[in-house]
Amino acid sequence: MKIDTDYKDLFKIGDLSKLFKIGVDSIRYYEKVGLLHPIRNEENNYRYYTLDDVRTMNTIRELLALGFSTDEILSFEKDRNLTHVTDMLRVEEQKIDQQMNELKAIKDNIRARLRSISEDLKLDCSKTIHEVVLPERLCILVTQGDLPNNRINYELAKFTSSLPGKITTIGACDCYRLDLEHDGENGDYATKSIFFYSPYLNYNCNYKLPSGRYLSACYRGDFSQSREIIHNMQQYAKEHKYVFADDPIEFCHIDRYETSDIKEYLTEVQVLVKPVSSQNYS
Repeated sequence: MKIDTDYKDLFKIGDLSKLFKIGVDSIRYYEKVGLLHPIRNEENNYRYYTLDDVRTMNTIRELLALGFSTDEILSFEKDRNLTHVTDMLRVEEQKIDQQMNELKAIKDNIRARLRSISEDLKLDCSKTIHEVVLPERLCILVTQGDLPNNRINYELAKFTSSLPGKITTIGACDCYRLDLEHDGENGDYATKSIFFYSPYLNYNCNYKLPSGRYLSACYRGDFSQSREIIHNMQQYAKEHKYVFADDPIEFCHIDRYETSDIKEYLTEVQVLVKPVSSQNYS
């Protein structure tokens, strides 16, 4: 078509690019998928865009900002009517509601992790032994038996693969039921089981810690201090006429999942106890 290139309502691709502040490649793409319909000047083969193309570009920009895809915009342009526009807006509103619910769940999860870390940092890390009465606690048991530290993440990933969601590690405790009869790596106690626990994060739990009276003590730094803590707990129990009713447990409130600085590690040792004279303490 031979056209008057001085006609004020025709625009070159560069004009459209400047007007909408987008690259010429994007404009060519919208033409390729059928959203824009420039006319060609047979004298120089240049594209010239019309005011209707400008209207379409406004629509594209607006609907993209609302989250619509190029295909959805193209469908609307092919069948542009009131029913179509209201239907597509309602569908998009439903999608946004779902996204907001998902984002709220993520935000709640982040808040729970921050709360967990904040509460951990309030713990008395002087190694002082405290008596605490605790309710039944739900956990996720990952594996039974002793396991080298460098295998824990593998076993965790393997276990998680069978679950609908990943087990939270940052802001939760990885916990180790200790085997006082056997040594593990690095002079630590071997473990009888490994599980994860958090009072604030939601888990699909498969394991319970019993309610009852526990001895508890916290410390900072490397895990070798647990041996000293447990020895002191044995002495404390003897002096206060308790016996251990279960294996001691290391609650690693802050460890390699949160920091690479061992000095920042925060570990709590807990052990369920009962009076010497009692057969069934509750």
